Amino acid sequence: MIKFFRKIRYDLMEKNKTGKYLKYAVGEILLVIIGILIAVSINGWNEDRKLKKAEQSILKDLKQEMIINLKALESTIEGNEISFQTAIEMRALFRDRAAFDKMSDSLFSASIRKLDYNLTYDPQNGILNSIISSGQINQLSNKELKYLLASLKDLTTDALESTLKIETQRESSIKSYWTNAMIIEDGKITGYNLRSIFEHPEFRWATNHLFHDIRKNGLEEEKDLMATLEYIIELIDKNINK
Repeated sequence: MIKFFRKIRYDLMEKNKTGKYLKYAVGEILLVIIGILIAVSINGWNEDRKLKKAEQSILKDLKQEMIINLKALESTIEGNEISFQTAIEMRALFRDRAAFDKMSDSLFSASIRKLDYNLTYDPQNGILNSIISSGQINQLSNKELKYLLASLKDLTTDALESTLKIETQRESSIKSYWTNAMIIEDGKITGYNLRSIFEHPEFRWATNHLFHDIRKNGLEEEKDLMATLEYIIELIDKNINK
């Protein structure tokens, strides 16, 4: 093809057809430019296709990780909700001693155990951390999704504050009222006077402050985080094979 154009150029020059030669030269330049533009377009199209393929792979991996974390968070909320509802019931008993006196020891013991539930959400963030540290998050075309994923770590930390606060404070309270309830004979623990726990100041403080007030705030934050995870999954679904 190059030899063909070269022959035409030489023929025009030998026959001294300057005007036709100039037109031919311009046409040849235009053909070269068009060829370059086509090559660039094809290369750009191939690059876009590779980026789209990489984005789809990232989205699918992220979706699986988000679904796992959502299920874990739902279980955490379920357990902490049981603790919170038990705290509400116990606070009602604080105001109604007659109702407590009618409660069996086994039921009160079960309530104490449920009250002490403090499930901690432990998300899997391997994929998310990897795409953020490697810069692959910039391959995501949805700006809202990128923002939510980039801020998810901070949102999760905020949601965990309450359960961590309860975890650090409850041990001393629990130890205090359970120690007080011990029945000791001949230097040995022979049992527990469970009903004495009901009147213990540390038990009432833990019920009111830890398992009700702090737990209530924690549940609100955990539910907000759950809504965020659900929305992230929704955004991922909208951008998969878009």
